[in-house]
Amino acid sequence: MQRQQWIDVLRGIGIVLVVWGHVYGGYSFDLIFLFHMPLFFFLSGMLFKPVDDVGAFARIKARQLLVPYTVFLLLINLPLGLHLLAQPHDPGALRDFVIDLLLGGSRLSAWVAAFWFVTSFYAVLLIEACLIGRYSQRTLLWLHALMLALSALNAWLLPQWQVPWALNVALAAAPFVYAGHLWHQGGDQPHLERWALALVLLALPVILLNRFLGWNIGFGYDMKVTHYGIPVVSFVVALACCVVMARFARTLAARHARPARLLAALGRAAIVIMFMHMVFTMGLGALVGEQYQLARVALGLGGSYLIYVVARRWAWSRRLLLGDIKNHQI
Repeated sequence: MQRQQWIDVLRGIGIVLVVWGHVYGGYSFDLIFLFHMPLFFFLSGMLFKPVDDVGAFARIKARQLLVPYTVFLLLINLPLGLHLLAQPHDPGALRDFVIDLLLGGSRLSAWVAAFWFVTSFYAVLLIEACLIGRYSQRTLLWLHALMLALSALNAWLLPQWQVPWALNVALAAAPFVYAGHLWHQGGDQPHLERWALALVLLALPVILLNRFLGWNIGFGYDMKVTHYGIPVVSFVVALACCVVMARFARTLAARHARPARLLAALGRAAIVIMFMHMVFTMGLGALVGEQYQLARVALGLGGSYLIYVVARRWAWSRRLLLGDIKNHQI
């Protein structure tokens, strides 16, 4: 293979957890939300390389991310927009609908609720392009620590602040990107992986007891609504989870070819699954009932993957739906 398969396997694990987390509740929700979105930022940091021309980088990433974002957003919301257009007695509803689409972020809900990630991810990539390779490691550590602190202040003082395109979430996400970059630069670090595993094993019973005993302590990351758990503690636990999942993906790719191929295929389709899975999971839930959770997860993954496969067939669909350039950015 031209690229390391375990990278796609890790991305596939991440996107399966996204779909699962949006369908299931209870204990699985608590565990998945510890790290499932930070994992994507951590992974992007592992693949991130210093950028010479930030302007060119911004244009390339706009084609990869913002063009599919816009196309999927419009396609999915077109029926609702036409319905509101046909309701002249309530012009305010159409106005609010258009404003929400334009500003994105936490204003997006229902079938497009997951779209916040893409605009925030784009912002994070531009931030890191302006920082990595231009400042010393010491300076970068301080800058990312400052971003982490600012994100905690945002969550504490203004948790309901609806920043356009979820740009404020970039403050919480950037430290994970830089951590992934440092992890990749460090090469194999089995001793740190053991520490990460020990921390995860220590955190898991606390998370389970939190649900079982009704403590209702928010440990996890619900980044869209600027909930970042317990400052520092949740960041460290999420980071440990990312390291453990990276090791798991490498082991799976090396020893279990069949599930690795399946997860790698889903990983390559991650951006389409990110955009489309809630259409399928919520649509099936509306048709047959929300209790068919496993079927909804399967359709969310399978239906979205089918769209990805079809979109690869033509140049125009690759350009509009997949970002034209190789689709490995999420």
